[in-house]
Amino acid sequence: MSESQGIRYARKSIEASCLLLYKGYSCLTQVMNISASGILVAPLEDEHIDGLELGSICILEIVVNETFNLHVSSKVTRIAEGEIALHYISIPEEKQVALWQLLGDHVHEVEVFDT
Repeated sequence: MSESQGIRYARKSIEASCLLLYKGYSCLTQVMNISASGILVAPLEDEHIDGLELGSICILEIVVNETFNLHVSSKVTRIAEGEIALHYISIPEEKQVALWQLLGDHVHEVEVFDT
């Protein structure tokens, strides 16, 4: 691993929707990938939130299927063209086991990434 690389929890691609809430605004997004520590979402066409910036605190309502959704607090860590990366701040205790089950083997795996 070089100095320009870091380690993070492994990402898992899933098909899910996510409602991102920030300061009374909402934005419908598509989940690109998810990990034990965060999520990468892409706003749907014509969706955006004014004033969203690095460090903004958001609420996410992640809808995986008809029986499983996850409500978490998160912090914006990266905003790129068409993508928003967020780090979980708080996961309700009753949803933690379900998240770990959703992640499967990815919950314990790490991967190298370029910083």
